[in-house]
Amino acid sequence: MFDDIPREAKPILLLTFVNAIGGTLLIPVLPFVVRDLGQSDFVFALLIAAYPAAQFFAAPILGSLADHRGRRPILLVSQAGTAASWLLFGAAYFVTDAAGFALALIAASRIVDGLTGGNASVAAAYLADVVDEDARTRVFSMQGAIAGVALLFGPAMGSYSAASSLGFLGPAILALAISVGTLIWMTATLTESLPPELRSPQFDANPLHQLNLISKARTLTGRTTLYRLFSIQGLFTLTFGGYTTILALWYVDRLGVSEASVGLLMLATGVFLIFNEMVTLRFFEKRLGDVGTLLAGLVILPVALFFVRFPTSVIVFLPLSFLVNVGLALVMPTLQSVVTQAADEREEGQVQGINTSVSAMASTVAPIVAGATYAAFGGGVTIWLAAATALLTAATALFSARLLADATGEQLPEHHRAHRPHRQHGPISALAQRSAGGRRSFALRVHGDCHEHHGLRRRETET
Repeated sequence: MFDDIPREAKPILLLTFVNAIGGTLLIPVLPFVVRDLGQSDFVFALLIAAYPAAQFFAAPILGSLADHRGRRPILLVSQAGTAASWLLFGAAYFVTDAAGFALALIAASRIVDGLTGGNASVAAAYLADVVDEDARTRVFSMQGAIAGVALLFGPAMGSYSAASSLGFLGPAILALAISVGTLIWMTATLTESLPPELRSPQFDANPLHQLNLISKARTLTGRTTLYRLFSIQGLFTLTFGGYTTILALWYVDRLGVSEASVGLLMLATGVFLIFNEMVTLRFFEKRLGDVGTLLAGLVILPVALFFVRFPTSVIVFLPLSFLVNVGLALVMPTLQSVVTQAADEREEGQVQGINTSVSAMASTVAPIVAGATYAAFGGGVTIWLAAATALLTAATALFSARLLADATGEQLPEHHRAHRPHRQHGPISALAQRSAGGRRSFALRVHGDCHEHHGLRRRETET
């Protein structure tokens, strides 16, 4: 499984696992900790939003700083911050006479974890440094599979450790031990991926400048393509964040499962994700390439979300949940791969920082909107709102198909372009596949023009 993964990438994959474990430990625990403290489900949504809100502020700064100073020191410092966040979360357990103060400590832990969670942009830039372009989708899919493994074990570990006499202190101790162990291992094994000659010569320390994403994006090479990708990332994250925020509550309120059984349903979701990232994604990617797979996932997702709202039993819900999972598994690694290919290598950290901030901004809005909608109108309306957002995401991607194809180096020889008759059948008139010379390729005809993909290569710099 890991034999064809570069050695330098393995610490980042471990970091992905640890961060995913930390997040999934809380899935079956946090909603009910909030309820036990006498707070509403909307407060739970605010706590979920605290992490990406902090990440929004941190990601562009950490990304630019990693372009200037190198990836390794930023990754190590941010991992130390993750460990500190679990100390704060555990401290809330000992506050028994003031629920408000306990809630404040939990909120502080989410904020600290979010500030250091901006290292997702640095981790993505690190992988782009050490992984060849033709292997990036595979590595990013490996990240998704690792997140699936975390979903297999994280919720169950969170449920069982919280069910002990320690209460929610149990998950905090467990996550702290994992975080510290990862920090020690990374310190010993993580090498620098960005040589000094490729680093940005300057770093703008003004946080207002760093947070002005529009101004920063205007300076990027190939900004037109990146604008579209950032838009797709933001809309997709709104869909994902809205759906996952209310999922644990939906299991209990709609499907009638017990709070202890939430972890088992999350276990099924993890199995789905591993299978889809390792099997379904590769099936699509071999036939359609990155862009075709991305578009396929974005089309599948709104359809699956529309129908997943109806089941009232777990038996009927699980197949539709699997289909939602297919859409997510096809989109997440391919979207990340296209973003890395669209970025100039000297701006990789900056691009990933902006992309992570856009995602964090959407992740901040999504749980607040989803939580308020759930409280006011119920889960059915909330899921349909996610489906509508997914439909808008798919439309944006289909409209941008030509730019996305160019971002992955999909070019048609001029003599093919000149002799092909002009026919229009919507944004994408054909998605064909063929195999030639032992290399994967697909033809993507957009408004009558055909772009052919022959493996992955960095696109030409836009002017």
